[in-house]
Amino acid sequence: MRYSRQELFAPIGRAGQARIGEARVLVAGCGGLGSNAAALLARAGVALLRIVDRDLVELSNLQRQTLFEEADAREGAPKATAAARRLAAVNSEVRVEPVVADVGPDNVLALLDGVDLVLDGFDNFEARYVLNDACAKRRLPWVAGACVGATVTAQLIVPGETPCLRCLHRELPRPGAAETCDTAGIIGPAAVLGAALQASLALRFLVEGGPPAEASLYCADAWNLSLDRLPLPARTPGCPCCGEGRYEYLEGRARTTTALCGRDAVQVRSLSGGRPDLAALAGRLGAVGTVKVNDLLLRLTAPPYELTVFDDGRVIVKGTSDEALARSLVARWVGV
Repeated sequence: MRYSRQELFAPIGRAGQARIGEARVLVAGCGGLGSNAAALLARAGVALLRIVDRDLVELSNLQRQTLFEEADAREGAPKATAAARRLAAVNSEVRVEPVVADVGPDNVLALLDGVDLVLDGFDNFEARYVLNDACAKRRLPWVAGACVGATVTAQLIVPGETPCLRCLHRELPRPGAAETCDTAGIIGPAAVLGAALQASLALRFLVEGGPPAEASLYCADAWNLSLDRLPLPARTPGCPCCGEGRYEYLEGRARTTTALCGRDAVQVRSLSGGRPDLAALAGRLGAVGTVKVNDLLLRLTAPPYELTVFDDGRVIVKGTSDEALARSLVARWVGV
């Protein structure tokens, strides 16, 4: 039997496998975390995987994103459809729904329809805050994750029972404050380790039907070979999201991107409201392209694109009128 070894694991057993086999999971983002976690969940036998991603497969993805092949990169295949094609060959019993889309306030609630659990594979903070709002509003559990360099984190968030993202991090980091895979790099074992932690949290929740008694953040380093469990504080009554029911990132914020007419450029505005440390950002972006910086702005030239980061947090991306692509580039290079 396909799942016989999994059923022999006492905490799962046949009853737990039956619950896994009925589960419907949304994988939001199909990069290093999302692609590897989707593979684990498909092999575990969930009923449905809805995989959403806005990007195309690139050659640089293959070092850590195990669902993709060189042929996917050559044809510039959408990650969601390439992942669905591969997973269909891995487990034909799993229904896979690929969605090529940029997850945001306008579509996230529809993407949550009909699922039991969400797995976060995003590469930027704003998308996680939108997802946190949407899951809190729908009372839908989700597994947050992050990975850069060799460091990974994973956390199960169950609305009403565990602290949500905004209980722990009230506001978005300012633009450029967080490292990204494009500026700090990432090793393949870290992506796989982070995905394994997320998949374990997901499977345990699906089998047990609830979170562990103590909410925790799991932190690991795939280079120094360390793993820590950090107990989390209780939910914050004054949290604007899960405490007060204000879904600011889902409903109350202005549109963050604007195509600039006639200029083949898009303006991306950070929701954090913070001012970037231009000098520190310049130091990290040297690995991406040519950087010029002064007190008012930073300009990155990485053909065919040019990014200008202003001291009020705005970014203008030249070389495209595609708003989703512009947000992707800002997430990869600036970190929001």
